[in-house]
Amino acid sequence: MPNSELKKQEKLLELKTATPKNLAKYGHLIQSPLKLDNGNTPYYGEAVVTTSIPFLSNNDTNLTLATLNPRPMEVRWMEYHNKHTQTFIPMEGKPFVAVLGAPTCREPDGSWNSNAPDHPVLDEVEAFYFDGSCGLVLNIGTWHEFPFAIVKDTNVIVILTNETISDLKNIVGDEAEGGDLCKRDLQKRFDIIFKVNEEGINGSVK
Repeated sequence: MPNSELKKQEKLLELKTATPKNLAKYGHLIQSPLKLDNGNTPYYGEAVVTTSIPFLSNNDTNLTLATLNPRPMEVRWMEYHNKHTQTFIPMEGKPFVAVLGAPTCREPDGSWNSNAPDHPVLDEVEAFYFDGSCGLVLNIGTWHEFPFAIVKDTNVIVILTNETISDLKNIVGDEAEGGDLCKRDLQKRFDIIFKVNEEGINGSVK
């Protein structure tokens, strides 16, 4: 199991409201469409109108239901995925917080950028508040920590790959890596832990 007994310095992250604009470099919101696409099926006309959501995966895709409970909003590890656009869809309208970093070495198109760092850019990591009405589709390569619950028994549908689930068990030196995962220990590498300013949850979210 990972070692949690390391020294740390904390960096406070101010919460921002999740919107399509401020999430553009990280992924896409799944939300009620502002403008309906021409996605009617040939059978139901205007009674069923579909909207395409950007999503990428393979035949190894896994659908998981995660039940979250509040935990300290501190981020020691961040990870990204190579082969799928991991997705989080809240149920029952319950809010959550996501901490994200823009892609670096693994580009959103799947290509490899050898000139970029193999860790998130620390000064650019951000925290976002999701009010429970929207889901999140991460770009390939987007750095993230697993979402934080605000209330007990927050159920979230997670779309990922079985390969990622397996990769998470491949722990070496408190980090994990595999074909569809790169998980970095920021505390061990940089003596830093990100901490979300939870005061924003009480009505002052930017």
